[in-house]
Amino acid sequence: MANENIAIWQVQTSAANGTEATATTTNTQLLNPDSRNPSDGGYTDDIQVDFRRAVPENPAVDADNNELQDMGVDGLDITIHGVSGDTDNDTTSNLVNKLSKWLQEGNTTTGFTKGRYGLRLDNAPQWNVVPTSTYGYHLRSANFRYIGEKKDLVEFTITLALGGDINNAI
Repeated sequence: MANENIAIWQVQTSAANGTEATATTTNTQLLNPDSRNPSDGGYTDDIQVDFRRAVPENPAVDADNNELQDMGVDGLDITIHGVSGDTDNDTTSNLVNKLSKWLQEGNTTTGFTKGRYGLRLDNAPQWNVVPTSTYGYHLRSANFRYIGEKKDLVEFTITLALGGDINNAI
C-alpha cells in the first residue's frame, strides 16, 4: 500500500529507536489509503483529540468559595474510528488480530517504559509522537463491531493515551 496518512506502530525491545521506520509490517498499522477500500488495511472517518487539564473544584461547596484549582495537563487521548476489512485467517496484517495481540503484549518494553506506541497523523501532525525513553503512546482500548450481512467488515475504535513527559512529546 502507499500514501496512507495515518500510522500506528509498536516499538519492539530490539528496536534501535522508536521511529516508524524501525517497526516491521507486523508491528505497524497503516490507515487511510488513497483507495478508501476497507480491505486495504482500513480507513478512518473520525479522529477525536481529548487534551485535558486537571481542574478540580474546591470540595467545600457550602463555604461559598468554590475555587477552581489548575493543576496542569492531565492527559492526552486520541480516539480513531473507522472501518476495516475483516480477514480472520490473516494473523499478521488483520487490524483486529494485530490490535488484539498488541493489547495483550502491553504498553511498555525495554527502553520504552513510558509508552511503546507511535502515532503519525499527516493531517494533524501536532499530535504525532515518536516514542522515546521519556514518552510514548499507550494503547488504551480497541473496540470492534462486525458489520454487514456476511460480517466481512469491522468498525473499529482505537484509543491511544500519551504517557510520560507530555510537554516535550507534543
